[in-house]
Amino acid sequence: MDEIDFSEFRKLFLEKGKSIGLKKKDYFVRQNEPCKYVGLIEGGIFRYTRIDSDGDEHIVGYSFAEDFVCDYPSFIKYSGSLTNIQAVTDCSVYMLSSQELNTYWENNMDTQRFGRLVAEEIFITLYKRMLDLYCDTTEQRYIKLLQRCHNLPQYIPLKEIASYLNVTPETISHIRKKIRQQ
Repeated sequence: MDEIDFSEFRKLFLEKGKSIGLKKKDYFVRQNEPCKYVGLIEGGIFRYTRIDSDGDEHIVGYSFAEDFVCDYPSFIKYSGSLTNIQAVTDCSVYMLSSQELNTYWENNMDTQRFGRLVAEEIFITLYKRMLDLYCDTTEQRYIKLLQRCHNLPQYIPLKEIASYLNVTPETISHIRKKIRQQ
């Protein structure tokens, strides 16, 4: 997403978006409910979780300050959200409805092109994440996560980071110890 100039898009959120605050543990959207808004995070951290058919919760993503927050498939298809999106910290967010965003996309060819680029970047990001799960070591994935949010361990318990990386908490402990020793 770093390769796209989001300045005009961010400006849209700041000018037309509704500023809201969410407290720690508040939900942006719940799994199976429609995601009616996309948000630009002014401050805070969101966690994406999915409850599987056995009732087990899996951490599947995070969004940080200056990121966007949304269950995109639900948002564009007007369907039930595939994830829960919950505030890990107190958060402030500028929100736009699907109608407001669609009006922006339909504004002209430049905004339509930009919408296509955003969708492509979402795909690329998810594709890279899938490749990372198959090809990178857990340590490499952990370091990439810390590069996105260096103070993440202050806010996220070890157990949740392990769930996100699809490993045990002990594995993360060993990686942290190894990194401290280097």
